[in-house]
Amino acid sequence: MPVDLSRAVCALILTSYEVDDNSSEELLVINYQGSLHSYIINEDNKYKVQHKFQFGAHYPRGVNSVVYVPQHKLLIVGGGCNLENEDIPSQSTRFGLAAWRILSGSPHYKLVTDYEEDVARTRKKSSVLKRIKSSHFYNWRKVTQDSVYQMSLSPDDTCLAVVHHSGRISFWDVPSLRKKNVWHLQEQANYGDINPMISENPKISKFSKEYNQTPYPIDINWWSNEAIVLARSTGAVTVSSINTLKNLLGHSPEWFEPTPRVTQALDGGFLGLECESRYTSLKRHLVDNETDEYEDSDDEPDAHLVSKAARTVKQVLYWVTDNDRFQPPKKRPKFVTRTYRLVVLKSTTPEELYARKIDNEEYGEALMLAKTYKLDCDLVYQRQWRKSSVSIATIEDYLSKISKRSWVLQECMERVPDNIDAMKHLLEYGLRGTDLQALIAIGKEHDQGRFILCDDDELYDALDESFDEFNSAHVEAREKALKSKRQELLNVVDFTRLTIKQKDQCKARRRLLQFLDRLSTYEEVLGGQHAADEHFDPVFFEKFRSQNIVELAVDYARASDWNALQTIMSYHTKDTLSHRLAILANFPETTPPEDYSYLLPKISAQGQVEELEMFQWRENDWSESQQCSLAVDANSDSLGDFLYQENEDYFQFRGAVITTEDLSMWYAHRACEIEVFSRLVNNAKQLVKLAMDRNVKNLERLYDDFVTMETMVYECYISDSISFQDIQRKSNIDKLQLMMSHSSEECYVKNLHRWLVPFLSQCAKYKPNDGTGLLREYMVTMATQDLSRCLKIFESSMEQSKAIIRDEVDVLSLALECCYTCERSDQLNLATKIFESLPMRPQGDLSAQLSSLHDSIDSLDKHIQVAQILEKHDVSCCLSFITQSENDPVEAKRLIIKLTRIAAKRLPALRKAQWETLLEDIMVIQSKVYRCINKETCYEIFAQSLLCSNSIDNIKLAGEKMERTQNPDSMRQSSDNWNKLVRINFNLAVCLVLSAAREYFNASVNLLDSNMDYAR
Repeated sequence: MPVDLSRAVCALILTSYEVDDNSSEELLVINYQGSLHSYIINEDNKYKVQHKFQFGAHYPRGVNSVVYVPQHKLLIVGGGCNLENEDIPSQSTRFGLAAWRILSGSPHYKLVTDYEEDVARTRKKSSVLKRIKSSHFYNWRKVTQDSVYQMSLSPDDTCLAVVHHSGRISFWDVPSLRKKNVWHLQEQANYGDINPMISENPKISKFSKEYNQTPYPIDINWWSNEAIVLARSTGAVTVSSINTLKNLLGHSPEWFEPTPRVTQALDGGFLGLECESRYTSLKRHLVDNETDEYEDSDDEPDAHLVSKAARTVKQVLYWVTDNDRFQPPKKRPKFVTRTYRLVVLKSTTPEELYARKIDNEEYGEALMLAKTYKLDCDLVYQRQWRKSSVSIATIEDYLSKISKRSWVLQECMERVPDNIDAMKHLLEYGLRGTDLQALIAIGKEHDQGRFILCDDDELYDALDESFDEFNSAHVEAREKALKSKRQELLNVVDFTRLTIKQKDQCKARRRLLQFLDRLSTYEEVLGGQHAADEHFDPVFFEKFRSQNIVELAVDYARASDWNALQTIMSYHTKDTLSHRLAILANFPETTPPEDYSYLLPKISAQGQVEELEMFQWRENDWSESQQCSLAVDANSDSLGDFLYQENEDYFQFRGAVITTEDLSMWYAHRACEIEVFSRLVNNAKQLVKLAMDRNVKNLERLYDDFVTMETMVYECYISDSISFQDIQRKSNIDKLQLMMSHSSEECYVKNLHRWLVPFLSQCAKYKPNDGTGLLREYMVTMATQDLSRCLKIFESSMEQSKAIIRDEVDVLSLALECCYTCERSDQLNLATKIFESLPMRPQGDLSAQLSSLHDSIDSLDKHIQVAQILEKHDVSCCLSFITQSENDPVEAKRLIIKLTRIAAKRLPALRKAQWETLLEDIMVIQSKVYRCINKETCYEIFAQSLLCSNSIDNIKLAGEKMERTQNPDSMRQSSDNWNKLVRINFNLAVCLVLSAAREYFNASVNLLDSNMDYAR
């Protein structure tokens, strides 16, 4: 950085320059030596040097400031002062001021003098001594030195403000340069003021002490033609009058950083440039082993006087001896951080300044300004209230000092603090301003819009002062008197003639009461006071307190929060009772009804629907009375209409009074809904069971249907496509068949006890014999195609303790019906096993029914034996066929023919012993079952089958069974074993032989056919 600053520019002046009707700009550059350079700047931004001029001859100590007066084309130059030189007649010259007129030609500038100065210069004696005195080399004599530091021209170019190095401020008329006012530094108002922020901070004051010790004016400019903007080295900026130099902004200046700069006012404001300097020492950054290399700076707090003296002595010795021993240590370097800020200060009204103070959070000064100019102090407290979080302290400190009623009530209804205690206190504070006393004052227009606190203490004061709070009689009497006093106030209010403001007051009170009740409800939902303090959510509560209470109940129901729902329905019964059943229907179908069972309605032992237990957080307020409600909320809508728009089926269950029939219908409807929407049969069944436990009637059959559905779903694993409505539409036999059809053969007996027996018992509840008839229908239907499962039922009934069919009559009758119903011919072994599983005929007397059944069982035994004989000879038939053909000779005869013909065609051909066995079996069949035909017919059929068997041996064997001679007896017995059987008489034998021969003959193709041999 250069040491010589004399060539630095002290002024840049831009003037207009016209030559030959060509206008351009002229730039005058003046340095501190007094050298002036003129530059002509063209429109194309090119420049050239126009001329040069030296003010140094007139200002031997240099030029400090120059201003240009366009109106008079003058340059006012400020330099060194010579105040003690009485030989100079002009005051402006003694104060270092001179006016130079700008000329169009050389020498371009001419010093302007007044008449007195010209006369004095003419009379002045020119002597060698005076010339020596006036010479600038005459500097040995000690004189008071001063000079111009800063100059500023007023907006109307009529007054010049000058700041001197000594701190003097002077004002001069322009262009005459006649002195108007002068103030020395000590004469200036508040010149010694120090920034309180600096004085109270030792660290800042240490670096700013040089500015505070010399509070000189550092910059000056004009606010208006009658006031200046004055900046001091201490950072004080004032707008002062040119007549008194007193601050027009108040008692204290505006504080900037030290040595600010200011501009001339424009549009009611000026700019201020300040520089904030922060000093940081390197001491804390150095490591411990380097601490000896540096010494503390003189500015450090520990640099006391003794250490300074020691350092000074060392410096002198080092300068004299040049010995390194006395070389002073290096000072610790410092970091300087400078922050430049450009600040705008504008003129304003008290109202605008008041608003700005509030915006800058200068609340103390804002309150003082409000009291001075009688402004609304509520704005300060409103801003403080809005800026701070809501607490009991802020309510007392800020909100309680606001007088505007509408604003306070709006804040009480809109602000939501972060804790529950502050929320409660805020609502209670709002209620204190909406009681009867305030309502009456509003009606009489005595309130003037103010928030009037209505405390019961005011009513207490009107009562007897001899009150003992520990005396219960006194307390009771006082409460009674208080109610009487409040009733008197209430009688004053005519709710039919409420003003708009009174209605708004009532609405606000009702809303605050609602919020207070919701706060208590929310506290209970959170689990009580201690839990609410920890889990209070202001964002959620803001929605919670304003939401439709029925919607809120529905939301909790859909969230399966039955505890919260119970709280709402218990403490807000008035609003939710009519929609109780519709609200309960909003529990998710996946939620087990057992979880919210205590919310379900029940029927008492007297047959009436029990009322819901009701609670209240407080007594009813006067604003909630019917007459006030009619005056305020005449057209209040129902809170639960949305429930029935979503599901019209629940409209029939709407109402505060529920009948037992409606309750039964609701339970049935809701249970079916649960099954339809969730397919969770267990939940639906559980709801119906809970209803039955609560004495709700006419749900037994529905419950049994759900039990059946549950069995089918969770045990039988029926298809998902079947619904509960499908199950209800099915008959009992269809249900039973569907249920048992999903049982495996291995678990069938087990499932009989798990599924079939309970279902039969369930059906028997409604019809005493329906279970037995249903079982009979099931088994008979099943026996038509298969007897395997019927057999398992009969076998399981053999043990009385595990019997499916416990009555012997039912066992026998079912066995008969199943065996004879079966239409399959391959089920004979199963029918046999069924017969074997039946109980034996007991000894002793039997009832006619039981005796008849045992007789039928005996017949069944014979039928089974016959069927077994037929099956042995490859003739399969069901027992039903044997029963039906037992008394039919034609069918019986046809059966015997079929039996013998099949035997005759068997390969290899039957031997004689086998034919003997067949004949014996035929006779058994005839003797046991087919008594409708005689033995002779059986022999005839047997012989004819032998004759027509296409076997010579069989034909010969048939001949042995026939009489070959005429015998008067139709039948007679032979002597051998084969011939012990009855022989066929001759006439019949002839017929049989001829018939067989004819059959062979007809079957022959020609004479050589083998059948012709059989015919012969």
